[in-house]
Formats: sequence, structure tokens, C-alpha cells
Amino acid sequence: MTVSPPRSATAVSDARKVNVLLMTTGLGIGGAEIVVRDLARSIDRRRFNVSVCCLKELGPVGEQLVGEGIDIVALKEKGQQHVDYFTFLRVRRLIRDRQIDVVHSHTAHGLADSCLCRFLVPGLRVVHTFHFGNYPHTNKTVLRLERIFSRLADRLVAVGNVQSEQIRNVYGLRKGRIQTVWNGVSPSNATPDEGFRKKIGAGGRVLVGTIATLIEQKGLRDLLKVARRCRDAGVEVHFVIVGDGGLRQELESLRDQMGLGDAVTFTGWVKNASEAALPSFDIYFQPSLWEAMSIAILEAMAAAKPVVATRVGETPHILEEGADGLLAEVGDIEAMAAAIAKLARDPELRRRLGSFGRQKALERFTVSHMTGDYESMYLDVLGRRQADVAER
Repeated sequence: MTVSPPRSATAVSDARKVNVLLMTTGLGIGGAEIVVRDLARSIDRRRFNVSVCCLKELGPVGEQLVGEGIDIVALKEKGQQHVDYFTFLRVRRLIRDRQIDVVHSHTAHGLADSCLCRFLVPGLRVVHTFHFGNYPHTNKTVLRLERIFSRLADRLVAVGNVQSEQIRNVYGLRKGRIQTVWNGVSPSNATPDEGFRKKIGAGGRVLVGTIATLIEQKGLRDLLKVARRCRDAGVEVHFVIVGDGGLRQELESLRDQMGLGDAVTFTGWVKNASEAALPSFDIYFQPSLWEAMSIAILEAMAAAKPVVATRVGETPHILEEGADGLLAEVGDIEAMAAAIAKLARDPELRRRLGSFGRQKALERFTVSHMTGDYESMYLDVLGRRQADVAER
């Protein structure tokens, strides 16, 4: 077990504060991990103590939180090979040591362990957020765990209304059993980096970028087809894919086969990509096959980038066609290429869509909005009022 420096005894024993444990399987790169990170950073320390538990290894986001002094525990050591079927017993010990009032789980494994601990720790409350966006097309074990343990959680949360309806239908939950809390992002004031553009060979072309884990969900084969369509149409754009994952070798080979070596760059992982890479994009492009509620799109909006995306999950409810983004159906290469060409040839349209998108993100999709909704939920499941949890 890897443990960060514990909180002081005073903080742990402060009866007027609520002790919250954010629980996830790991903290690699992804939207759910970013939500956990931002909650851990932004929760109101005057009213709450927060700890984080990773059921497996920390991952890069977890290491980042350790460096920031967040109270974080990893139950699986690096290099550990055997599967531990009794992690809930170690979680129970952590809950008792930290005097946890509310466990907020973010994965099926976390949900299962949280609910088992609810039987073992009197008074413990469980909140669970679903992050997957393509129900029922997920791992059978995940479906089985969520079907069983979602009945035992005190509060269930979807990150979008479309996802909420999917979950309710798949698990036969009554209407109103799932609340929706939209994801949020922090406003960005980062500026474009000419060094980034030079490094990827964008030159003076319009830079079309995406930030993603290179997995099936992200529709990156379609991105390559769109890039070829734009090139064949003489549109002066360069595409950059920031991220890594299991499909990278296949995608790079496909790029080369399509003769796009000078049109598409793969950067691999870029640390703090939303600050280091995103500000240099002229257009943000996300051709996903499915999503729940995309953190990457929210980050692009907050950075005042015009967005071209597919109509999946909550995306068509976040973006308004022609006002702050351009939308296409999944797999519609012609429509996506036309949208990118339209933006590439019209700098004023890019500026206008980006400006409206940023305004909307700052008004509706911030970390502070998201965190405030969860803080109210924690108090509600405990039957406590805001005034009961004030700074001592």
C-alpha cells in the first residue's frame, strides 16, 4: 500500500467537517481521472476533508496529486502481479482510519468496494458517478457489478442526461434515481506556443488538433479520413493528435499508407496538454464514436477554440450548432471535412465560435459549479445543512 503523508490529527478529528473519500481504480489519463483530480483540488477545505483512494496503482494523475500534497492512497504497489479480491477490507481500514463519512466512487470496482464497506461501517454513505458513455456496450463484469451495487448506493450520478437515460434503461432504475451533474473544467489563460507549432511542422497552416487516448472510442481512423479529404480538397490545414494508447502503431501505419505523413502528426503524451498543446490549436476536432460528457470538449471551449465534433452523448447538448461549434453524425467524413474547411477558411468564424464557447464554459461548465453540486450532495446524503458545516 502506498500512502501519502496523512492529514494532521486535528484535521481528521474535526467533527464539524465532512470527511470525503474519492475512490477510483487508478488515476491514469482520462476524463474520469480529471474529474477526481479537480474534485480533490477544489473541494472546500473549510467544510470538508478530502482523501483519494486508488484501488490499483496511482498513475500520472495520482502522482501529480501526491506532489500537490493531497492525501492519497494506492492499494496496489508497482510491480504487484496477483489479483486482490479483498480490497474492500483494506478500504474499510482506510475509511476507519480517516473517519470517512462519504465515499464517492468513480468506477465499478470502486462502487462495489464502497457498498461492501457500507455494510461494515455504520453510518457510511456512498455516492457513485458513472463515467462510461456507451451503455450497454461495456465489459460484462462491469455491467454485473453496477447492476448489483447501484441498488445499494445512497446517490447515483450521471454526467449527462443522455447517459442517465442509458443507465436507467440498462439497469431498470426508476426515474429520478439518477441525478445529473455536468463535468466542469478550469478556465484557461494559457497562450499559444510557437515552439509547439514548429515542433510538429504545422508551419503557417491552420492547426486542427485533438487530445485523446488512442482507443476505438475516439474515432481516430475517421480523423485520418477527414485529413485526407481536406488535403485532396486543397484545404491548408495540419492535424495533430496529442495522446497515446493501444492504437497508436496501427494509426501511424494507416497515416503513412494514406500518404498523410506531412499532414498529420502524432505527439504522444504531452504533460498538461490542455495548457501546453491546446492553446496552439486553431480548431478542436473530436470525431468520437461515443462519449458521456467530454472533458476535452469543455477544455477546448474554455480555451476559446471552435469545436468540430460528432453528435454523441451530451455533446449536442453542450454545443449549439453554428453558435459555438459545428456538429456531424458519427462516421460522416464529408460533413466533418466540410466543417473543418469552413472554419479553416474563415478566421472570423473561428474567433466568434471560440468566443461564444468560452463564455458558455465559464457560465455553465466550471470546476466550481461541478464541485459545488457534489458538495451539496455529500451534505444531503448525511442529512446535514450547509450551516452545520462551517469553518471552525
